[in-house]
Amino acid sequence: MKLEGRTVLITGASQGIGAATARAFADHGVRLALLARSADRLQALAEELTRVRGVQALTVVADVSHKDEVLQAVAAVEQTFGAVDILINNAGVGMRSPVGEIDLAAAHHVFAVNYWGAIHCIEAVLPGMKARGDGLIVNISSIIGRRAMPHAAIYCGSKFALNALSESMRLELHGRQVRVVTFYPGVTRTDFSRNELTGDASAYSRNRAPKTPVEVTAKAIVKAAQREPRDAYATLFDRVFAWGAALAPGLMDRMLLRFYR
Repeated sequence: MKLEGRTVLITGASQGIGAATARAFADHGVRLALLARSADRLQALAEELTRVRGVQALTVVADVSHKDEVLQAVAAVEQTFGAVDILINNAGVGMRSPVGEIDLAAAHHVFAVNYWGAIHCIEAVLPGMKARGDGLIVNISSIIGRRAMPHAAIYCGSKFALNALSESMRLELHGRQVRVVTFYPGVTRTDFSRNELTGDASAYSRNRAPKTPVEVTAKAIVKAAQREPRDAYATLFDRVFAWGAALAPGLMDRMLLRFYR
């Protein structure tokens, strides 16, 4: 998709991958709608983007797990910028807990944000995209949404569910000119692991796995929006990891058992 002049709605935009993705899109002449729960962080980011990058940036405070808040936020974006051309479903929360010790309230919250939050945003923008016969939805999954990790069943499950949503949508929308990209970031240098709901950070997030600079991931998301592949990755390592998980799951089991030992 040609980006110039498009309106891009990014959820979870106040920090981490979301904020970096906003900065990366700002170099392409877009209008940015920044959605998150933190008004202060959003406002600071919007002011930075307007002052330094010269782009139009609108902040919309909403919790994606609440459908009514999402509908109001999208209505505000449409009133200011017109149609949402690109939706980046990035809002997400992590969780670490072994099966058998799961905090069910926290687990439900993970799915409310990572899965139902994505659905709320999609259903808010999709009617307009279908009516115009144009639009792009980028669902931010995870490489551990392709291969689950120990102590992360809930988080991984929410991302597996998001992948299934992407696959179903891609088929349903075939011929309607609304495209769906699933993006699989690997371990990225952000505060994500510090904000996980329960449990200690595992070896997966304790510098034993290579961490990708958040700017690299953000630029890869922008490239995915331009090229519109079915699936996209931030790095070659992430892509090889996903391929290995699909082609040699037994070998991957053995490698992960050694990794977590």
